Amino acid sequence: MQVQVFIGNAGDGQTSKLQEIQDRLIATGQNTLIIQAGAYGEDGLLQILEVRAAGGQREILVDDCSRLQVLKVLEWRSSAEDDPNFDDLIIHLARQD
Repeated sequence: MQVQVFIGNAGDGQTSKLQEIQDRLIATGQNTLIIQAGAYGEDGLLQILEVRAAGGQREILVDDCSRLQVLKVLEWRSSAEDDPNFDDLIIHLARQD
């Protein structure tokens, strides 16, 4: 599992890096929606990430993450290191300013 964290201007999902990634995924025929982290607590965000990964999504975009949400995702990545179901998973997180 790979986790990329965008901060500052790069972390503005409306106009920058997340939108570029989403456009690339759509161009390759992948349907992906940006998760709005503000709608979830830390554990809820982890649950939605697991659901998306179990459903076959290999790149997941998350906007407006709190510092604590980012830390929880990084902890989850560490705990899932030996799980082959997550080997090719990429999570892009845009952190709140």
